[in-house]
Amino acid sequence: MTIATEIKVQQVMQTNLVTVTPKTSIYEAATLMDEENVGTVLVVGEQKKLLGMVTDRQIVTRVIAHKRDLGTTTVDEIMTKWPMTIFPESTCKEALDIMGDYRYRRLPVEKDGELAGIISISDLAPVVEFDDECISDMVRELSDDVRYK
Repeated sequence: MTIATEIKVQQVMQTNLVTVTPKTSIYEAATLMDEENVGTVLVVGEQKKLLGMVTDRQIVTRVIAHKRDLGTTTVDEIMTKWPMTIFPESTCKEALDIMGDYRYRRLPVEKDGELAGIISISDLAPVVEFDDECISDMVRELSDDVRYK
């Protein structure tokens, strides 16, 4: 048994969510990311239903690198649609496993079909700080990422 198998996602997730609507411009989303000091905005529809997410990396690779207009390109054009989510009751080990298997750095957290938070690899770092098995898994999964070879 490791620390990460005992601690639940809800204990370390972020609940101060930064959200935008699908037709928010990339410029507005990037400005909001800067103001809130976050690397991801969650895209929500009616009743705050999660539709997607946009990361700072996606803005660089899908908009800036292709010289698309920041003011007219909207988040729904580049977002990850219907991202994988995790439950607050899930363990941190389960979150790490999903992140490693799918190369995700962040996972939205949903409870009863509603957005409840977001958890990132940096939120999980303190949980695995003294857990050699989890650290080993994290390093192996990150080093398997072909982008870094």
